[in-house]
Amino acid sequence: MMKYIHDTIQNTSRSIFKGFTRPQKKAVTEVIRGLFVAGEPILRRLAQHPGKSPKRQGDKYSFHLGNIDLPDVVDEMALKRVKNEVKKNTIIAYDLTDISKESAKRMEKLSWVHDGSTNTIQRGYTLHGVGVNGLLLKLRVHEGDIHTINQTRKEIVKNLSRSFGGKGIFIFDRGNDGKQFFVDLRQEVNTQFISRLREKRLVVMKETGAIIRLTELPEGVHEIYLMNKNNTSMDRRFVYTLVIRKHLEKKPPIHLLCHLNEAYTSKEIVEMYLQRWGVENLFKRAKQKFFLEKIRVLKYQKFVNLVALIQFATNVSAISFFNLQRLTNSLISGALLGYRLFIKKHTLSFCVDSFITFLHFSLRLLAFHIKKPPNQQNLFSNRQLEKLVPF
Repeated sequence: MMKYIHDTIQNTSRSIFKGFTRPQKKAVTEVIRGLFVAGEPILRRLAQHPGKSPKRQGDKYSFHLGNIDLPDVVDEMALKRVKNEVKKNTIIAYDLTDISKESAKRMEKLSWVHDGSTNTIQRGYTLHGVGVNGLLLKLRVHEGDIHTINQTRKEIVKNLSRSFGGKGIFIFDRGNDGKQFFVDLRQEVNTQFISRLREKRLVVMKETGAIIRLTELPEGVHEIYLMNKNNTSMDRRFVYTLVIRKHLEKKPPIHLLCHLNEAYTSKEIVEMYLQRWGVENLFKRAKQKFFLEKIRVLKYQKFVNLVALIQFATNVSAISFFNLQRLTNSLISGALLGYRLFIKKHTLSFCVDSFITFLHFSLRLLAFHIKKPPNQQNLFSNRQLEKLVPF
């Protein structure tokens, strides 16, 4: 069982080592393994070797993370995994998330972000995320000093659409409601999409030419034009499909703007849009299982590399979980048996999240931490030391 888990992590890690030196490969391997052991991206807690202090090992990891570039190779690995699986109607969910760093002052490139958990504005980082078939295809830190959110979003969608040969349906939440963005998706990117609109949006009915606010329209499927940037005239270049449908009994209907190559019912379109929650679950997994928001490094390059490694660890966990259900060799069968016993003992459900918890538990013996310096007595008992915060 353990051999399968070790081999999966090691073999998948090799795909992101292109162009790295041997010390860099070793350091990144230890950080990845440490993420599965410790479950959090605090470098000193990822220490692997007896005889070396956690501080010394953490400094080594920090040095190498500042001299490499991981986001592109991690994205490339995820893209190779899903590229052949994307069909004409595969859902590609795009959304933004944030890392709140309220108390941080010296971290590079901090900006103001909206913390969704507290509904407040905090210092931190904005991340662009894309989820496809249970994998986190993108978890890219936004560089607000270089590009706007709209520019980065458009570039991400354009590159992915090109990689998939125009296949797939992009899904956007109402935070991406932008008339110029929809025009770019039709004219420049030329891709299928479903986007939720804000209720204040004005649209033009194709049949009558009437300008109507979304909240005044009845449920159903409508053919519409959008207004121009300043809402002074209609943009007749593109016709859009507007779906208004109630999906929750006590909630108002949602408004979905669509550009699709095939005909779908309003119910099917709403169901496709609701699959957008898949990328939200991936964000949640990265934050709760690998503690994405606990990254503590001052340099921006180290920060984005740690974010990329958490994206990588999240994807490796999902890939391993999927393989457990598909393959039947003895090593995988042993790992599956151990996992089933684990979730039964801890009363957990059969899912990727509980599998990550199982990996943390199973790989814990790989971590070696020095409990006390050599040739020096502790002032406290071992029981008291265990209650203190470890390195």
